[in-house]
Amino acid sequence: MTQGLALGITVGSSNTVVVTTSSGSGDLRGATTSVRPSAPGAENFLSRVGDPVDIRTDDGGSIAAADLVAELVGRLVDGAAPAATVLGYPAWWSRHTVAAQRTALDRAELSDITLIPEPVAAVRRLEATHPATDAAPVVVYDLGTTGVTVSVVDTGPHGGLRGEPLRSTEIGGAEFDLLTMRYVLANVAGDNDFDPFDPMIERELTALRLRCAKAKEDLSGITATVVPVRLSGSVRDVRLVRGELEDLFRAPLRASLELIHQAARRAGIGTIDRILLTGGGSAIPLLTELVSTEFGTTVLSAGDPAHTAAGGAALLAAELSVTAPTESIPALPQPIPEPDRAPVLPPLPRSSQPERPGKWRRPAFIAGAAVAVAALATGTLALGTAVQSTPTSNSSGTSSSSPAAAPAAEAGSVAAPVANNDAAQGNRATGAMTPAAGKAPAGSPAPRDATGGQPAPPADNPVAAPPPVNIPIPQPIPVPEVPTIQPPVIQPPPPPTVPGGTLGNTVNNGLDQAGNTLGTVLQAPGQVLGHTGG
Repeated sequence: MTQGLALGITVGSSNTVVVTTSSGSGDLRGATTSVRPSAPGAENFLSRVGDPVDIRTDDGGSIAAADLVAELVGRLVDGAAPAATVLGYPAWWSRHTVAAQRTALDRAELSDITLIPEPVAAVRRLEATHPATDAAPVVVYDLGTTGVTVSVVDTGPHGGLRGEPLRSTEIGGAEFDLLTMRYVLANVAGDNDFDPFDPMIERELTALRLRCAKAKEDLSGITATVVPVRLSGSVRDVRLVRGELEDLFRAPLRASLELIHQAARRAGIGTIDRILLTGGGSAIPLLTELVSTEFGTTVLSAGDPAHTAAGGAALLAAELSVTAPTESIPALPQPIPEPDRAPVLPPLPRSSQPERPGKWRRPAFIAGAAVAVAALATGTLALGTAVQSTPTSNSSGTSSSSPAAAPAAEAGSVAAPVANNDAAQGNRATGAMTPAAGKAPAGSPAPRDATGGQPAPPADNPVAAPPPVNIPIPQPIPVPEVPTIQPPVIQPPPPPTVPGGTLGNTVNNGLDQAGNTLGTVLQAPGQVLGHTGG
């Protein structure tokens, strides 16, 4: 590779601009600029980059749009063999589109080419010619062939796109070319009647549109020009004045200023300090007038706005050719910084005290409930609120309880709630058993111990009784005693008296002598009761 050369390239929908400068140069003095058509046979191919469907070429072949761009750039690089090359891409490309173009360049063995957004390159050119006293962001208004794009760029060594650029395809250089051609045709339509579907007329209209585009560009520097029109075998020159075209362009240009307002709001800019006009359409003097009047701020533009981004890319390439950058050039919009997250605290030290039994309450509760249900099922546990039968005296004169009292007595070995906690603690200290809520009356057998073996020793026994097993058992819900209600005895009415005797001897109001129901009985005189006919 040839040392000392740096290339800045921008590929547009209509033209490709190449700026060549010396390595390490801080300005563009001595730089050369060349412009050539991008892809005459492929319209709007930049919007197809990243599309999996190939585009058709004039020779009938097909090629991916990203490969077409890589092919155009490859021809430029092979001819110059620079030390560094920076390629500017449209700001409205998505991340997917940029990645697709990067892959196409790598596939074409152009991995050393650096990609950068065109507005960032344009601001680099601005900083070289108009250094700023502060690091205020710059609004870049790019009016190209296929649309207008407004971006906000941060300045400084770590500058880049702020937020997402805004774009409109309703306003562009191609639309202005069409407005100019319609205006020219309106001046010759009355004198010439032509068929727009005639192949010769179609070729002439195509050539007329190119002449109108050239006249529009000329009127950016002069006040009047002439456009020749050749239709239906006649030639006529139509004179154009800058003021006439400005009347045609005023309404769409004023509408495009809303994009600047929206881009500034999205980027969080309260006051716009500088607005940079780039793109071929920005050379229209009316645009500078409208922007300056609308925002009342400094409006900057290069001598040829269509070459601004390519010149800035050449300056960046010159810097890359001298020293390797410590940080990559911002090629994508910088993400919005996330809010500060709360610091991660270290884990707390484990306590030396034993764990509270609260975490075992649920398993213990379930286990206690299971024990209680099993005791109830086997008859070894009686509810504390159960109704006890009245003790009766036996033949020996001692009172004995009903069979339900025995299970209640045995239940005394199971810990139950006590009425007074202090008394319960005192009994536990002396080794006495705490009486259960369902204690059997006096004279009943002594309660068994927790293991169901020998009876528990009395309280005055010097041998201390083993501590009771405290099994947490859920307290049953008190069941109120429901008295037994005997159904009333309904006496049947007396049998009716009929002539010839009483029917009660054979039928008792639809019931036979055994008390069975015979069904509906009609007690009419002389009718056989219970008769089914026949």
